[in-house]
Amino acid sequence: MEIGMRDIVFLCVALLTTIPCLIVVFSRNVLYSAFALFFTFLGTSGLYFFLDAEFLAITQVVVYIGGVSVLLLFAILLTKNVDEIRKTNMISGPRMALAGAAALALLGSFLYALKGARWAMNGNAAYPATTIKGLGDLLLSKYLLPFEIVSILLLAVLVGSLVISRRSVQ
Repeated sequence: MEIGMRDIVFLCVALLTTIPCLIVVFSRNVLYSAFALFFTFLGTSGLYFFLDAEFLAITQVVVYIGGVSVLLLFAILLTKNVDEIRKTNMISGPRMALAGAAALALLGSFLYALKGARWAMNGNAAYPATTIKGLGDLLLSKYLLPFEIVSILLLAVLVGSLVISRRSVQ
């Protein structure tokens, strides 16, 4: 079995996804968790590119990295005295045992599902060549009205949130 450049890049992207994910879960500093979440989203976007799902990858970057992560970071950085809060999420022994048993049961069900799945490992899989183009054509032809309604709704939410935040500041 020969390891190619694609395999090495995939392993790097998988590590870029997994290691920050563990930092999000186990870090006691909320700012470190937010920065690690940013890199987890970035790695997930890279994995979508490996699955030839370009639209999902770009959406992941725009929505989660561009929106959610930046919003979390601003909320954390604009909160006063966030470092003085000393709450942790320590759980008791019985709860830890129950969570571990649930995690093992979930892992067992995943392994059972993987064992019973039929995997087609031929290199002749047919991928749609114009995934994003076809989606764009559908959004701007057949689904134009719902697309515009959602954009107007999002604009109304944005203006409403600005009005509410302006009232609370004064």
